[in-house]
Amino acid sequence: MTKSKIVSVDEAVAEIPDGAKVALGGWIFNSQPMALVRALIRKGSRDLHLIPAPGSIAPDMLIGAGCVASTVCVFISFEQFGLAPHFRRQSENGTLKVYDLDGPAIAGGLRAGICDLPYMPVPDLGTDLPKFAPEHYWPLPSKPGERRMLAVAAVKPDVCLLHAQQADEHGNVQHLGPPFFDAMIAQASRRVIVSVDRIVSTDTIRRSNHLTKLPSAMVDAVVEAPFGAHPTASPSLYRSDEAHLKDYVKSSASAETFSAYLDRYVRSASSSAYLDTIGGSRLAALAVSETNLK
Repeated sequence: MTKSKIVSVDEAVAEIPDGAKVALGGWIFNSQPMALVRALIRKGSRDLHLIPAPGSIAPDMLIGAGCVASTVCVFISFEQFGLAPHFRRQSENGTLKVYDLDGPAIAGGLRAGICDLPYMPVPDLGTDLPKFAPEHYWPLPSKPGERRMLAVAAVKPDVCLLHAQQADEHGNVQHLGPPFFDAMIAQASRRVIVSVDRIVSTDTIRRSNHLTKLPSAMVDAVVEAPFGAHPTASPSLYRSDEAHLKDYVKSSASAETFSAYLDRYVRSASSSAYLDTIGGSRLAALAVSETNLK
């Protein structure tokens, strides 16, 4: 029997050094590892190299808080709420180095990382991204009549931050909704940290073992963080908090208003204090149940 892998949120991020390559799981407004991201900001992380799955507030908040030097990404967006404010601002003023990849390149790069290969071949679909990210794409030789192929560089994060719905103390992690890129990101990463909304017994894990997407052997640390993906959704447990996401975008309009946002929700708030600040009635309204699932 393995020993418990449960740690506090601050313990989980304590050994992530400045300059680390940090991957983020989830998908846009789903399962963003927000409790872990807020802990990284409180820790004062600097010069991180982000590798987010298509995301929103998690990578954008780290960028806005001054934690990030570069990012390898497909996109960072707030969808119906507009462009990611800090990602756009720092990309345009040159303070953030952006390596713009397409979906096949990020997926191929992760597969190469998983297999400990220097690169992975992907079909050349005619993208012009190799002109702008030659460190990540280069043409492979081909014979006349063969399909043109590109090599995409391996993506090997030092650590990944993920959010799922439940796990046991040994680190068997279950997704009650879509796992998105999480399993691929975890396999490619040297260290895997997962926040979950609840810790359950190993018997519960065994009774529904088909839900286990990250077995214990792949996971280094587990953090119990109820509503740990807020203001994004944790599929099957709670919806995204659209009012909070709108408030985030509005608060990001200036350095002064964003600093006030960070003071209220990040810098001076532990995970439990954060939930108190959001409010129990608001969180309850986001919870998925037979009475409010419409």
